Formats: sequence, C-alpha cells, structure tokens
Amino acid sequence: MNHRGRFTPSRLLTGALALTLVAGLAACGGKNDGASPSASGASPSGASGKKVTVTFWNTFTGSDGDTLKEIVDGYNAKNEGKIEVKMDILPADQFNQKLPPSIATGTAPSLIAMSPTSAAAFIQNGTLLPLDDFYTTPGVDKADFEDSAVQLGQSGGKTYLLPMQVFGIQFYWNKDLFKAAGLDPEKPPADFNELADYAVKLTDASKNQYGFLMPIKGAPQYYSMFVWGNGGDMVDVNAKQSVLNTPENVKTFQWLADLAVNKKVTPKGLNGVETDKLFLSGKAGMYITGPWLAAGLKSNNVNFGVSLPPKGSAAQATIADGVGFAVPKGTSDEERLAAYDFVSYWNSTAIAKEWSQKIGFPPYLKSVAADPDIQADATIKAMSNLGSAGRTFLPGIVNADRINADVLFPLMEQIVGGLDPAAGVKKASDAIDDILKSEK
Repeated sequence: MNHRGRFTPSRLLTGALALTLVAGLAACGGKNDGASPSASGASPSGASGKKVTVTFWNTFTGSDGDTLKEIVDGYNAKNEGKIEVKMDILPADQFNQKLPPSIATGTAPSLIAMSPTSAAAFIQNGTLLPLDDFYTTPGVDKADFEDSAVQLGQSGGKTYLLPMQVFGIQFYWNKDLFKAAGLDPEKPPADFNELADYAVKLTDASKNQYGFLMPIKGAPQYYSMFVWGNGGDMVDVNAKQSVLNTPENVKTFQWLADLAVNKKVTPKGLNGVETDKLFLSGKAGMYITGPWLAAGLKSNNVNFGVSLPPKGSAAQATIADGVGFAVPKGTSDEERLAAYDFVSYWNSTAIAKEWSQKIGFPPYLKSVAADPDIQADATIKAMSNLGSAGRTFLPGIVNADRINADVLFPLMEQIVGGLDPAAGVKKASDAIDDILKSEK
C-alpha cells in the first residue's frame, strides 16, 4: 500500500469524506521486547479459558501488507490457544462500504485501522469505543510514546485511536542544487525569510528549475505550516467556525503569492503527483511532503536532505498524521482486551523496529528512535521526532477533508494563479463557515 494516506486520493486509496476510512500503514514500538502480555502468561481470554478471536480489518493491500501478515502470524504463534487475530485485508472501496453497516448491525470487526480525520464522524455518532484504559495494559509504557502519537488519537479529552503509524510532513531540499546556487548543502533554511531567499536563488527558468514547489491539490496540506508558523489558524475547532480571515493569515497568503506570482519560484497548476515527479527528477530545490518520498529519492540517486519545515514568525509547525487502531461499539470486553494485547505487541520495541526498518517509516516510540540501527539511518533518524512542532490538521472536524479539498487547496490554486490573497481568504473563510454549519 502506498504511504500517502488521505493526502493524495489520485495516487493511493481515495481520501475520506465524512464516513470514509483511509487505512494506511504502520510504524510503532514500546519498551517491551515483543512478547505481549498474553505471550508472557497474562492472558486476556475469558474466565472459561477459551481462545478469543480478534477480527481485524484494514486496507494494507500493497507490499507492506505482506510484512503486516508476517507480524500477525508471529503474534498468533506466540498466543496459540489463547488469542487469534483473523485479519481481512480489503480494498479501500470495500472497506469503506462494509464498515458503517457492519457497525450498525452489530457485525463489525473487533479491531479496525483508520485515520484520525476519518474517525471523526464515527466518534461524533458514538460508534467507536473510548480506549484510554489501553495505556494501563501490562507491558505498555505510555511514557515511551511521543506525545504527538498519543494526541493523534484523542478527541474531546478521550482516546479513540491507538497508535499504529504516526508521521510528520517533512521539508526536503536538493543538496546538489543548493551547492550550485552557493548555498550550504547541509543547512536547510532556518525560517520563512531564508526559505524565500533560497527559493529565488534556486530558481533558474533557463533550466526549467524551480526553487520551491507549491502543489495546488493532491498533496499534504503544506499551506497550514505557513499559517501556523506565523501564528494563525484556519478553524476554531471548539467553536466550529472559520478563523481564516485575519490580518496575519492574509499576510501569510500574500507572502506565498509573492513567491509564486512575482518571483515565479514554483510552476503553476501542478498537483502533488506532478510536483513529486519534478523533485524526483532533480529539477526543484525545496519541497514539503511526506516520508513516502524518501525511498523514491534514494532510488533516483537524488542527493537530498530532510528536516522539519522552517520556523515562522511565531513557531515551527508541521502536520502530524497517521493511522490508528480503533474498536467499534458492540465489541465484547473479552475481544477488546484481546485486541489490546495485540496492539501492545504491535507497540513493542522489537516489532516497531522491524516495521520501521522494513517499511522505511519513522518510529513514534522513543525506545525505537533511540535504537542504534535506527540512529544509523540518517533519513529515518531525521524524521523520527516532531517534538512540539507536530499538529493535527483540523482535529475533530468531520468535514476536514472537504474543507481541505473544496476550499483551501482551491484557494492555493487561485493564489498561485494570481488571485488577490485578501479577496481569496475572505471568500474561503465564508465557504468554510458554510461547511461547518452542519457540525453545529
């Protein structure tokens, strides 16, 4: 399965609207050695001592699904006669069609994988169980999880998703182009001012070379990093109303417009697929996207660096996103506890390290991030710790994907195309409020 999650519906499984689920990949860890509580003798099976079956639905239809199957098979072997995870890997469209009616009829699986955005509708209508007590499971050390991993699954002060994969959107730069432009190839821009300066120096129209790529759809919500970095936001998620139309946000979009329209540091009208290809071809100096790009850069022999995005006037920010384990309403206590046992195994240091090394995604457990083998991989090491910079895109907003696809990316397209930013921001803000009316 491709790693892009909901950001690029044209390239992987299609993105989610209110009730769709995008199940992705996984990267994980914990401080135990890979033996779950049941494997070490503390079985969550019922008082009868009978084996508990955990049904697990996900959409790991790519090569990573083979690795996931190996991990599940290993867990089942350790827990023979106690717990068995029966996994169904479904194409995304089937997964999305089957899950809501299965929950409604009480025939849902014990365990599912979904993105935080996709989970919002299910959390709102009360069809996912709160899972806060997972962190008291024997063998689970909550302190080993990065804060962003725990927070990603929270809504309204409760936990509904347990970490399966967490990643941040990263800043990439082409070291060879930096060197050719007289820039230090080992130092990315420290702040937005340097980014703008570097973007101009890296742009060479005669070579069809661009300084900073700004896709207009089918990409991570990179624009949010500039909004957040300058102290703004897009939605007040508690009040469920737009906060886009503010002086600081208008100034941010004017800055982006200046780069795109006046300084021409980006091509116009390219989506995420096309900007990916441009960066992979070595024709762009800087780019913001997810960890999935790194493997392609390595295979294309691009000399690149990766880091958190530069700082704004108020903060350094990036998107923290991922996939979590959820338990549908109606799951029995025995099955829920058995599911916890598997999730604990998944979040063990040994399994987390195995997944991270085989799939190439950064770990979210401190014990795995500190592992010597992980530390020796410069790319994974650079992507492993979001610190305080990681933020969730519109947490708890059911229509977050719609706001992104129907309002905010069209705003970026119009701004890159020459629209007056102030007028565009006001129109977009009104459109967001119209969408949010259904959530009040």
